[in-house]
Amino acid sequence: MDKRGSEAARAAWLYYVEELTQGEVAKELGVSRSTVVRLLRRAKESGLVRITLDVPQDVFEIERELERLYGLRRVRLVPDAGDEETLKRWLGHVGSEVLTEMVQPGSTVAVGWGTTLREITASLSGEQEIKDVKVVPLVGGLHRASSGTNSYWVAEQLGRYFRASAEALYAPLFVEDRSTAEALTKDPDIRNTVELVRQASLVLYSVGTLDDDSTIVKLGYLSDEQRAFLRERGAAGDIVCRWIDAHGDPVELPPTINPVGVTLEDLRNIPERLMVGGGESKREALLGALRGGYVTTLVTDDSTAAYLLERVTNLPDAPDAANRTASASQQ
Repeated sequence: MDKRGSEAARAAWLYYVEELTQGEVAKELGVSRSTVVRLLRRAKESGLVRITLDVPQDVFEIERELERLYGLRRVRLVPDAGDEETLKRWLGHVGSEVLTEMVQPGSTVAVGWGTTLREITASLSGEQEIKDVKVVPLVGGLHRASSGTNSYWVAEQLGRYFRASAEALYAPLFVEDRSTAEALTKDPDIRNTVELVRQASLVLYSVGTLDDDSTIVKLGYLSDEQRAFLRERGAAGDIVCRWIDAHGDPVELPPTINPVGVTLEDLRNIPERLMVGGGESKREALLGALRGGYVTTLVTDDSTAAYLLERVTNLPDAPDAANRTASASQQ
């Protein structure tokens, strides 16, 4: 075996047998992460590594069927888990892989918030050598940064991973009166950050719910009265504090919820929309997100996939679904 083959074999052993991350392999061998990627590719192409998948074929068939029926560019499924925390870790792991594959040189990545996105950042290891990447949060709420779920915190973690600049949105998640929201939107710093989001090539987010264990409820953002108001109007879930019903249509917000930042229409206009989420509590919200055209790439679990296949109705007219108009209450 020549020197190149020996290096590839060593990298493959560390990665596949000792189960080191690509970043750890790079450190062990004293090379860059991109070199490790090339060595692993060489190991597979030369036959040093042979990978056997023991995955039911119908998993891939379901992914393709979801892509076809919902007009998606890509679907990745994870197995059902016995508990929510395990499921979120699995979603985070696969979500991080898909995100890394989607980010290209020059990408501007807009990111949401929540525990699912926190798990995505936790699954990232080392650094990516991708030039001129920017990361920008979709929403504010900096005073909640200690929770590890804040949009700026997520942006900061992704910025480190991609060696990218991470912008901040110096604004609350929402305010109680419309005039304050309008005034904040006119602030130059906030306006510039929102404009960066509108120019993003990729958005990464999940969906929230009104359940007691949802992040937005646990952190005390919503009162019982606000939750009741939204439920009465058929809210299935929210996308960065913009509520939609199971048909994907925006619902009226309580007078005391006035989000600061981008609109639902802004989100639909971003070319690549990566949605990561799963579990029984989020199924209806994910259905609404798909029907409303807020997703081009989906990472979810097997049971949610089955649920979505059973409810393929009221789909957008086109895969990008940029022709739907949000109601004035969501603008």
